[in-house]
Amino acid sequence: MHPVKKAGLLLGVLLAAGVHVSAQEAPAPVPDASQQNLSELLERLKAQEQRLKELEAQVAKLTSNPAAPTPDAATPPLPSVTNSEAPPAESAPAAVAATVESTPPPAPQSEDAHEHSMKLPGGGPVLKVRGFADFNLGFGSDANPLIFPLPAPVHNTFQIGEFDLFLSSRLSRQVSFLSELVIGADQTNFWGLDIERLQISYKPSHYFEISGGRYHTSIGYYNTAFHHGTWFQTATGRPFMYFFEDSGGILPVHSVGITTTGLVPHSGKLELHWVAEVGNGRSSDPTGQPVQNFLSDKNHKDFNLAAYIKPEWLPGLQVGGSFYRDRLIPAGIPHVDENIGSVYAVYINSSWEFLNEAVLIHNKIDGLPNTFNSPLAYTQVSRKFGNYRPYFRFQYLNVPANDPVNIYTGRYDGPSVGLRMDFTEYAALKVQYNRLYQRAVDPANGVDLQVAFTF
Repeated sequence: MHPVKKAGLLLGVLLAAGVHVSAQEAPAPVPDASQQNLSELLERLKAQEQRLKELEAQVAKLTSNPAAPTPDAATPPLPSVTNSEAPPAESAPAAVAATVESTPPPAPQSEDAHEHSMKLPGGGPVLKVRGFADFNLGFGSDANPLIFPLPAPVHNTFQIGEFDLFLSSRLSRQVSFLSELVIGADQTNFWGLDIERLQISYKPSHYFEISGGRYHTSIGYYNTAFHHGTWFQTATGRPFMYFFEDSGGILPVHSVGITTTGLVPHSGKLELHWVAEVGNGRSSDPTGQPVQNFLSDKNHKDFNLAAYIKPEWLPGLQVGGSFYRDRLIPAGIPHVDENIGSVYAVYINSSWEFLNEAVLIHNKIDGLPNTFNSPLAYTQVSRKFGNYRPYFRFQYLNVPANDPVNIYTGRYDGPSVGLRMDFTEYAALKVQYNRLYQRAVDPANGVDLQVAFTF
């Protein structure tokens, strides 16, 4: 027999058996039910039996007609069952028993139109959370990896570094979101919460991506390659020149606005990339909140242009530069034009890390002939041997004493040597020695022990 005919015949037999059982079995009396309720139940049973007979007739017609097409193509959809009708035939016996045992429950009340609902289509996007943290033990005045300069005197101390929560979510194939929430303490020993990054991005192709929110400004290499998780960095902390604004840094490493980037078409094996950014810029008040997250103190906006290459013929090499411009209005003096240029060349592979960067901050007060130039630079090299990575860094920072924008002035330079040991796949122990030279100040020394990890 044809499989469709056989299936139809079997369904008919089962339906007929269900009808017979339903017709023969009388519902059990309900001690507390009224006569009116029993009448209603009997009426529903009659409607069910009539519906089952119609289904049986349809199955018999299909099995008796050899030329009928397959059910998928020719059988019309079954009529829907309303609240007053019996359930589908497949669950008829169970439905009869359930109907006799209790009266139908009242219909659920509809949600208040004024109530807020957190239900999202499809359950909502998937939120991914990654965490980073570090714990330090510092000896000497030049041991702190995050804040500089420190108030004197400095004592040997245990330090909890940044507790960084990195959150990301893909809202669609082309739209994504990321943020970094950092909890950390400073020299006051009070905890503080900062939203260091918060971006929503649209990326239709490799040639164009646009993001809005708070981002790391594309000045040089280190600022966009290494963010707030010290576990990613070889050394215990960032170079002086890339310290965060609220930790004594003199560069506008954060900005609130729009950043765009992409691959230049037809750049071939050179892989030329471009970056263009516009934002609120840094605050004109050096003693206030340096990043203008909500209100800007000027109509003028900063802009930043950057470009870099990543040639295919030498994987791991990246060479680039940037130009940043802003116009500040400090209290008591005319406007200040701030131009920041950077160049860098880095080479990173599975064994070697070689970082070289130079930045020049050029500040000029309107109507005055003199300018204020602050050169910044560092070089860092490391070599991995299994789970061990010794490294060396030398850095230089020189800010004129009468600079109209920067609070922390003077010259700071010196070497750092250290060793990173990855004792697990997601945790590392770092030991670093720092030697710092300043004008008219005795050299400073410091040793920092750090456990950095991700979770």
